[in-house]
Amino acid sequence: MLDLEAIELIKQLKARYFRAIDTCNIELLQGMLTEDIALSFKSPAYQFHVNGLGDALDFYRTSFTKTRLATHNGHTPEIEVDGDQAKALWYLSYVFINLEENTHMHGSAIYQDRYVKREGRWMIAETGYETLLETIQPLSAQLQITSKPIN
Repeated sequence: MLDLEAIELIKQLKARYFRAIDTCNIELLQGMLTEDIALSFKSPAYQFHVNGLGDALDFYRTSFTKTRLATHNGHTPEIEVDGDQAKALWYLSYVFINLEENTHMHGSAIYQDRYVKREGRWMIAETGYETLLETIQPLSAQLQITSKPIN
């Protein structure tokens, strides 16, 4: 039988994760990642592997800043719950604007996550994606950024 409560709680956790990285809310991230978190992000343009909460928070802190802006939209999750463990696949659509390199990246990927339930709360133990489609182009001179998610 499906554990619908666990599935909904995991969906909400992933939604907070996307909001936390897009706004670089390190405090919120810290409360949702396990101490031994493993990150793995693979694209034709970059590849990152990070282990441990401290290194993961440093990665997010330097990846999403006032000059590196992103929006992540995760959807159509496929979540399997087995007691206090769960796995999920998420479809990701993203935009990443790097004002330091004057680039605009747009793409999609498949996230693969592993979750654990600790002290009654679901947490992310592993997360990462492999890119399906990605485009990178110089920022247009006509582009105006009228607001930024990180102040």
